[in-house]
Amino acid sequence: MLHNYSAFSRMSREGECRNIGYMDQSVPEVRYNPKVSESLVLVSVPALAEAFSRGIDQFLIDLFSDNKKAQVAEERFKKLVHTFPVVLNGNVG
Repeated sequence: MLHNYSAFSRMSREGECRNIGYMDQSVPEVRYNPKVSESLVLVSVPALAEAFSRGIDQFLIDLFSDNKKAQVAEERFKKLVHTFPVVLNGNVG
């Protein structure tokens, strides 16, 4: 979307990958029907968010179960993202 101003990338136009369409809740959570389109996969947004969250949880469990990796991660997390309150006219926003 960013560079092409459409949902079709060079790779999708050349058949190197499929396009992903997003939908609300669905059973099954991922739909692919090559009889309809070989280049389109539909994914449930709530299911995608849940899978992403589970993946992050498991990654952190695996990461912090190794002391050596945990030490490196702790140092990197300190620099990852910081937020600061903005004060405008005496109000924090």
